[in-house]
Amino acid sequence: MKMIDRYRSHREATRRARAIERALRQANSPAVRDEIRIIAQRHYG
Repeated sequence: MKMIDRYRSHREATRRARAIERALRQANSPAVRDEIRIIAQRHYG
């Protein structure tokens, strides 16, 4: 894998993690947070 590909992959993973954290912070209830976690685990393993 080229260095630039690794950099892009890492940057995308960081963006996804920040988006998930932001969604969790903005969630109003524990049930919504659980749903976000389940979806994130399904998609990002």
